[in-house]
Amino acid sequence: MQQTLPKLWIFVFLAVGAIIVAILLTGPSAPTETQTDEIAMDSPRSATFDQMLEKGGNAIYVENQLSDQSMVRVGFAVLSEPGYVVVFDDNEGVPGSVIGNSVLLEAGGEHFVVPVNKPLEEDQVYYALLYHDNGDGEFSLAVDTQALDFEESVILMNFIATPDSEPELNAVMP
Repeated sequence: MQQTLPKLWIFVFLAVGAIIVAILLTGPSAPTETQTDEIAMDSPRSATFDQMLEKGGNAIYVENQLSDQSMVRVGFAVLSEPGYVVVFDDNEGVPGSVIGNSVLLEAGGEHFVVPVNKPLEEDQVYYALLYHDNGDGEFSLAVDTQALDFEESVILMNFIATPDSEPELNAVMP
């Protein structure tokens, strides 16, 4: 005597299989590598900028930069008193030597460039920090003071120079 499966069981098995296939085909797709990079970089940068403002009225927003350039494009800077955006190279994970600084900014600015004294090297980390002027109108690392928030944290944003980075050129809405 041969044992057979009832037709209802076969129908249920096929229906469940079809539902699983439909879910797999129509479910949300995983972000592409480019989308993942944008999500990973832009969201934290914007959130960091907002947190800086909340903690003391000084903030900076700098995106990753195009390598081999002799300037850094700053998206937005807010200073509670006159000062500068100062660009540093990397020294084992912390700001190293000054490689450029902005002109004196009264309260900050939007979409401006900071010249640097050597081209940005591919895949290198750099830092943009805010400094307050001591009143002489000239940047000096020795006498101008770093902008700090209410918790005594330095105001900075790091960035990487890559051959395919292109900082945003449109208006920033902090």
